[in-house]
Amino acid sequence: MPNGLFGLFVALVLTASISIGLMLNPGMEGELCVDISIVVSACFGIVSLLLSGKKSVVAAFLSLVLLGVAWGGHSSTRESVGNIRATIGNDVVFVQFKAALVERFKQPDTSDIDLLDKFQNAIEPPRFRAMAEMIQSIGNDVVVPCSGTVTIFIDGEGGEFSVGDVVKGVGWLRGLEEPHNPGEVDFRVRSFRTDHGGNISVAGNLEIVEKSTEVNHFYSMFRRRVCDWVDKNLLNSIANIAPAKIQTLIVAMTTGRELTGYRGLRQNFSTSGLSHFLAISGFNLAILFGAVWVCMEFLHFPWLIRGWFLMTTAFVFLFVVDVETSVLRAGIAGILVGVSVACDRGWRADGMLAVAAIFTLCCDPWAAWNPGFQLSYGAVLALRYGSEPILNLLSIPWKLFPRLSNFIPSSITKSLLTAFSASIAAWLVSTPITESHFGSVSVWAAVASTILAPLAAVITVLASIACLLGGVPLISVVLGYPLAFFSIIFLWLVDCVAILPAVNIRGGLVPWWWSVIELISLAGCWISGVLLIRRICIYLFMFLFAAAMFFPASVVAASPIGWKLRMTTISVGDGSAHVIETPNTCVLFDAGTISRRAGGSQLVVPALKAIGCTKFDAVIISHPHLDHFSALPEIAKAFTIDRIFASELFLQSTNEQSAPVALIENLKNYKLKIEPLVAGNTLNFGGFIWRVLHPKVGYQSRIVNDGSLVFQISPKEIPLGGVGVHTDPCWLTLCGDSQTEAIANILASPYFSPSMVMELPHHGAWTDGVSELVAGLNSCTFIQSTGFRRFSFDRIGSLIQNRVRGVTCRDGALRVTWFETVINERVTHQILLERWAGVDWVEVNCHTYPK
Repeated sequence: MPNGLFGLFVALVLTASISIGLMLNPGMEGELCVDISIVVSACFGIVSLLLSGKKSVVAAFLSLVLLGVAWGGHSSTRESVGNIRATIGNDVVFVQFKAALVERFKQPDTSDIDLLDKFQNAIEPPRFRAMAEMIQSIGNDVVVPCSGTVTIFIDGEGGEFSVGDVVKGVGWLRGLEEPHNPGEVDFRVRSFRTDHGGNISVAGNLEIVEKSTEVNHFYSMFRRRVCDWVDKNLLNSIANIAPAKIQTLIVAMTTGRELTGYRGLRQNFSTSGLSHFLAISGFNLAILFGAVWVCMEFLHFPWLIRGWFLMTTAFVFLFVVDVETSVLRAGIAGILVGVSVACDRGWRADGMLAVAAIFTLCCDPWAAWNPGFQLSYGAVLALRYGSEPILNLLSIPWKLFPRLSNFIPSSITKSLLTAFSASIAAWLVSTPITESHFGSVSVWAAVASTILAPLAAVITVLASIACLLGGVPLISVVLGYPLAFFSIIFLWLVDCVAILPAVNIRGGLVPWWWSVIELISLAGCWISGVLLIRRICIYLFMFLFAAAMFFPASVVAASPIGWKLRMTTISVGDGSAHVIETPNTCVLFDAGTISRRAGGSQLVVPALKAIGCTKFDAVIISHPHLDHFSALPEIAKAFTIDRIFASELFLQSTNEQSAPVALIENLKNYKLKIEPLVAGNTLNFGGFIWRVLHPKVGYQSRIVNDGSLVFQISPKEIPLGGVGVHTDPCWLTLCGDSQTEAIANILASPYFSPSMVMELPHHGAWTDGVSELVAGLNSCTFIQSTGFRRFSFDRIGSLIQNRVRGVTCRDGALRVTWFETVINERVTHQILLERWAGVDWVEVNCHTYPK
């Protein structure tokens, strides 16, 4: 095949076969499939050498496919001998360890945390990523040498440690667990790729065995100094010219490093579907290659010199920027181009693309499932094979109406159409991929990219020159003003795109095979020379593209048909977040955590989206403790909220430096006002009555927890002939953080009744009155939202023996679903308790409750 098409075909086959291998599950069956694939692949390889002609080609093809399956399967099913996960496992173990510190985690600045995080008392300790040299389980006399990396949590500032130090100590090693919530990132997948074994919480003080020096860590020290010099030059050229946000933009687009405000900037780009401009990628290297090539063409350099210049550009680029996988792919391709040019062979785009892809897959088979890998190579293939067919389509009006060229010069028209066709081609290929990974379609991305790409190219070239010459006073001024000017225009255009209607349409994640069919049909439209095939492919692509918009926003939200009420409790550690739904309403009761930073934006909001929440009919705050409302500013930003309710005590907060007042002020930005609730008030959501049992009007609690709002939820029943009072137990009781005084008032309430399901008060903590409350409610199912530390002192278990209890820190997210059925003219209630098991809901217990 000419022009590297054979290599491109091999790369595509290898990507597909590795993807199949990655689908294998760990276990005997998966390992057996890997072993069989290796043996059969070797057999086909030998057959291909013995045969000739088409039979040899077929045997070689099958050998390649099975080799890819084996490589992908090995990555997803097997642990290396001596790896931390294989040696110690995923349990919590007290260990003695020795490790070399290889990276210090950057602590978030004030713009990278949630709004109410500043009110948390606990400060997250500094963290290091370390390469384990020795880990020994305490109580075991055998020292187990382990390979792999661990994340180390250290109390205090950690200023005495630096990257390169070899340290030893003792601590708790916690392996990587399955996700506790829908929408939560599965770090186990990433652990296979990074050889990560878990987290160590250090007990006591670390001892430095070997201090880092410039001699034994020359490369890291030298690179750090070079990067600091580059960053200083770049910032010097724009420090007194561009505002802070523009400086963050320029640095992110040039070196990939994150300054203050990067997180907000990233969200703006993500909203408009233009994140690829903010991230360092092959686009940056391509622009630098173009600039270097133009200079060499102007100076008439020979091919050998041009090739070495291109290779040097790629090496320097990879050395200076914060390298990620996408940058590494581009760097490999750039180095190959330089080698080819230096050898006076020119460069074949398909061949270079294939070699870079195959090399990446050999080093990291998980890249086959990486959206960045798919988007990068998909966009390049789109430019290669899709731009021309789209350009021909866009040129039809000028062919039908030749007089149009009299109004618009043909040179300008061709340039604009060429750029626009390239953007459309890249957008058409990237859309099925983003539908599969993110469930979104960026409608205006193609049009915006046509305008923004030239601006991004200018910014990249100017900023790259500033990185080298920004330390020279006169040159820094000459570069700084145009760089700031173009960056301001660039960011303004991105913000304009973000406010356009339907800028980022979000639906459900389409299956992988759906996206593959879309891409194959699109390729058929561009490559096939048969008119009938092209028409079939274009109609198929249009149908699949449109139908993808109607996928449900969440497949994990679905319960069996016929449910009446559903409560999903998110696992937030120390805190609470309950979503109570009927088929047509959605209410959020509490939403907060104090177990981690950015719990709202990184934990609660993704989980709410994953279970299918789009708007809330109401949000209820039980009491003014941060672990019950810390995520609300981020929820108000991400969702539509109709009303917000809280206790009188919450609204009586007057300290301007307190978290409740900060929340009240923040909610004004969304035109939301908190309404008070007291005992006797009722709310109606989807045919269910929410009755407040506590606190009464004007109640002043001795402690804040006793001022918690307490609800009992029952279906609204209107018997024939008038209003009647039913004596059936209520369906759900929500207790907040009620303690002794509140529990006494609940038991004395005239509206108090038994309950099928109960939220344990105060995260399951023991207090006087809990046993009486449990006995009075007589529930069959209990829900406890708590962290590991509180649960380790559990006293509730003995009180509710032989009854079902879901605990978030132990079971993950919980879901209780109520069904009402009629059997032999008798109404029965069925209560299904499920827990989140990483990829789906798994039944814990199903209890039938006669009416």
